[in-house]
Amino acid sequence: MIQFSHVTVNYGYVPGALKDINLQLRDGDFTLILGPTGSGKSTLLRLIYMDILPSGGVVKVGKWSSYRITPRQINLLRRNIGVVFQDFKLIENMSVFDNVSLPLVIEGYRRKYVKRVVNTLLDEVGLLHCGDQRASTLSLGEKQRVAIARAMTRNPFIVIADEPTGNLDREASENVLSLLQRIHGNGTSVLMATHDYELIKDTPYKRIYMENGQVLPPDRTMNIGKQRIRLLTKQE
Repeated sequence: MIQFSHVTVNYGYVPGALKDINLQLRDGDFTLILGPTGSGKSTLLRLIYMDILPSGGVVKVGKWSSYRITPRQINLLRRNIGVVFQDFKLIENMSVFDNVSLPLVIEGYRRKYVKRVVNTLLDEVGLLHCGDQRASTLSLGEKQRVAIARAMTRNPFIVIADEPTGNLDREASENVLSLLQRIHGNGTSVLMATHDYELIKDTPYKRIYMENGQVLPPDRTMNIGKQRIRLLTKQE
């Protein structure tokens, strides 16, 4: 369970600040966070893996609370969360295998175990044949699939995807969404922020709409029209 209680993040007048967020995300759900650039989607996601801490209020992620978490506990929390970014965060001059294995190598896992896990994940994302290639040689869609494989190395309880298709064409975007759906189908929670309404419009998942640093209440989104949705998910 992830819970936001009266959470505020102050950036002054900079876009991305949050205002009195109250939210609960259940284990096992696939949840979509929708809103335009600057609405606060990325800030909300960063609070979950505690890349930032709230200016006011409390974020609870499982047994961890932003109110009293220590730097060591933040590291433990992040081992249980997989994060996928719009710009992939790969090391371009390293091989695909080494990019995916990096979290396990840093934690000191044995080479035999690392090889088995990484090859299994690369096979699941359809890139086992690319293991020895440098990340710089891949297409953008392939890079994102590598990033997803890396996010799964430690068997996280949730995958957080922050605009994972923002740099991709339609086919690659659909492939990434399909991969996230498979991950969810295997029992992992998925939280995906996006402004791409056309990509997710036919999905059955819970949707949370954000605007100007606030989560819109259900009575404002229950019967929201298509034009309004497109406005809320427009990239500026």
